[in-house]
Amino acid sequence: MMAYLWQREFGLKWRSPSGSLYALVFFVMVLVLFPFAVGAEPKLLARLGSAAVWIAALLAVLLGADSLFQRDLEDGTVEQLVVGQGSLALWALIKVCVHWLGSGLLVSLVSLLVVPLFGLDWPSAGILMLTLVIGTPILTLLTAIAAALTVTLRGNGVLVPLLAIPLQLPVLIFGSGTVNLWLVHSPVMPVFALLLGLLLLSIVTIPWVLAAALRLAVSQ
Repeated sequence: MMAYLWQREFGLKWRSPSGSLYALVFFVMVLVLFPFAVGAEPKLLARLGSAAVWIAALLAVLLGADSLFQRDLEDGTVEQLVVGQGSLALWALIKVCVHWLGSGLLVSLVSLLVVPLFGLDWPSAGILMLTLVIGTPILTLLTAIAAALTVTLRGNGVLVPLLAIPLQLPVLIFGSGTVNLWLVHSPVMPVFALLLGLLLLSIVTIPWVLAAALRLAVSQ
């Protein structure tokens, strides 16, 4: 069952990869344009680099997330899982994971552009990429909550960011501040431990929240 769900979601993702490309292109455009907007002063760019990357990553994760469950609700997939007493929470987790692989993971890897664009050294860029690898799944899961709660509403493209961003702010604050701690030789392991704890907590709890929201959507 689990292998089938993975295969199905990967097939759907590869059938329409435009969402992943949009998120990646948007992320790269923000990173390229940001130095032009704030100026070419090296110390300023290095100080703002991690925050700019995290904000761009958050916005890239939000891009297109409003339709994350919409197609499955319309074609009856969600209803079949509810009626057939399938593991709706497991399916939701797999769907979010596949979505993250096509957006958050790509964004995390491309974040190494901070080396030429913002003048960060490679160790700092590695720290930044690692925080994104841990943090973007949390951002994606929190975005999925907003997408599931608004899946039956018109204009949910506006509502999803409004609901998701307040939940995502703590992750953004801790994640973007890690590189600055590294640059001033402060310990960063507590922040990594906190992000890992939040990630594990999100993986364990959020799929059940998604399942409850989707069951509510089917019953309406």
